[in-house]
Amino acid sequence: MTKLDEVARALDALERGATAADLESQTLDFKRDPATVAEFRGNPRAQLIDELTTAVICFANADGGHIVLGVDDKSSGPEAFTGTSADRNDLRARLHHNTTPPVTVDIREEHRHEHRILVIRVVEGLDLVTNSKGVAHQRRGTDCHPMSEAARRHLGYTRRNPDFTARRSERGPKDVSSDALDHVRDLLRRLPDLRRQLADLHDDDLLRSLGAVDGQGNLLVAGELVLCPPDHDTVDFLTRPAPGAEPSTRRLRLPVAQALTTVMGLINTAINPEVTSIPLPTGQELALPDFSPLAVEEAVTNALVHRDYGVRDRVVIDHSATTLTVHSPGSLPYGVDPDRLLSTVSTPRNPQLMSLLQQLGLAERTSRGIDRMFREQIRVGQTQPVIEPDDYSVTVRFSTGAPNRAFARFLATLPPELRENVDAILLLDHLCRRPSLSADEAARILQVPVDEASHRVDTLSTAPHALFERSSSPSSRKAAWRLLPLTAAGLGTAVTHRTKADQARRRVEAHLDEYGWITNKTIRNMFDLDVQQARQLLADLRDAGVVMKDPAGPERGPTVRWLIAKKSRRRR
Repeated sequence: MTKLDEVARALDALERGATAADLESQTLDFKRDPATVAEFRGNPRAQLIDELTTAVICFANADGGHIVLGVDDKSSGPEAFTGTSADRNDLRARLHHNTTPPVTVDIREEHRHEHRILVIRVVEGLDLVTNSKGVAHQRRGTDCHPMSEAARRHLGYTRRNPDFTARRSERGPKDVSSDALDHVRDLLRRLPDLRRQLADLHDDDLLRSLGAVDGQGNLLVAGELVLCPPDHDTVDFLTRPAPGAEPSTRRLRLPVAQALTTVMGLINTAINPEVTSIPLPTGQELALPDFSPLAVEEAVTNALVHRDYGVRDRVVIDHSATTLTVHSPGSLPYGVDPDRLLSTVSTPRNPQLMSLLQQLGLAERTSRGIDRMFREQIRVGQTQPVIEPDDYSVTVRFSTGAPNRAFARFLATLPPELRENVDAILLLDHLCRRPSLSADEAARILQVPVDEASHRVDTLSTAPHALFERSSSPSSRKAAWRLLPLTAAGLGTAVTHRTKADQARRRVEAHLDEYGWITNKTIRNMFDLDVQQARQLLADLRDAGVVMKDPAGPERGPTVRWLIAKKSRRRR
């Protein structure tokens, strides 16, 4: 019997006249909301949060379990249902805030005898859990007990393996779906290497070879996720005719491997594989989709493989003609910096599940999925995806528009070592929109320290496959780079800042005709630029022979005046 089955049976028994306290167990507790107690004195919400925090810590430091809020454990039968008006999202946020490390609980709503109750699911913690004061409790039988220092050390030692999917499942091999096994065998037979031989193994041997069971033959959580039918919906696939329009929803309740295959089939049907096409020098044509299938596949795989399976929320994929969003339950794995996603070494939340899916060819242990998402979406002429993590989820947003044909064509002509280089693609994307690249900008784009970023850009400025050149001396304290002339020529109309410079030239020349001189501050006010951008624009106009520094004025500083260049005057 699963913990969820225990809740349903206990509530049914309570309706038939049982006493709530008699139904409590190691994994089930009933709580009454103090707000429903007429004679209660004090702050009922604060009291409720305190009681629930202690109960959550108790379960997290034991075997996990369920807290049913809205039931008086001293009463019997239907009278025990007292209900609650507590807000689920508020409770979830407060419990997350009041526990260390933060515990994310799953809360669902039920109605019994016209009373609203909340069923709070707490999973076994991945470490010792305490309150904000460092106090830890543990569930033993039907009571919570403070933990001694020795008990705290022992629990911390036994929980050194933080992989939730490597734990024993509440289900057994007998719960494995024959359809899921057939699907797994089909995936194995498609593989080009020796793994395809696993498809011919007996069921027990196959489960053992995939890592779905432990040494004693007990089903692991990873095996349950891949091979057993879930008892709740796991994926929502929403399609909208336009952003914000009412969606049509397809809800899936499938094991992970089947869910991955099904979702990618739905996405490939929804994606337009050829918004436009571009001719290549080889005579071939390159089709440009609205969304890169490879980028979206990586986002969906990450959502299903690296999500937090301790909560029962669904992965949500929301698609319209111009946007595609992948929403995954669970925050980023511990220690992953949101500002270093491109450079952080891959940290799988669920190594056992990932290993099993790797055996099936659905995930790679050493994949750099974020890199791939950015690279593939930009390569088809679209904008970079946006990743938005918070305490409870990670959302990846793709947007689409008319593909940047010139940029996609140029990337397609590069040698493989540059075409697959994420650094090169991200920096080219930047320098198509801005005339120069500073070391600080490179560090922000590549998500690495400034010194490392400078080294990476210098590497891409060196033969035989140089794309950039320094626009400052190597010894300069403020390193800067720009596109090589050959690179800029190859990118053609993808270099949008050149168009802006041409437009700026006409306005600057008109200003010079009227006033005779111009300054950096004037440029900033005219074009709404910062100091560095204005300085770069003046340098570009100087290189183009449009302006020159006033020889009678200062060489540096904010008072430098720029005059119309002699050769520019002669041309006019």
